[in-house]
Amino acid sequence: MEYVSRAPGPPLDGLIDDLYYLEGAPPYSRLMLPAAPAPLLIVNLGAPFLIRAGTDVEAVEYTDGCAVTTPTRAWEFGYPTQSGV
Repeated sequence: MEYVSRAPGPPLDGLIDDLYYLEGAPPYSRLMLPAAPAPLLIVNLGAPFLIRAGTDVEAVEYTDGCAVTTPTRAWEFGYPTQSGV
């Protein structure tokens, strides 16, 4: 999987800490992410991905992307076979 990360320049650097892009076959099918002090905007450029929050039994499928607003508990991100995020 290719991972490219960039810090935005002014004026976005005051609002955005990191911009990153993932593409290709992920090394694992799921990733557990901890609670975070900042919101995330995920724009999907490939196959649908899955998100399961906390102890939810079922994961929710996202085709276009989603906004994760300051998660207060761990959540699971399920990668598709080929990713573009």
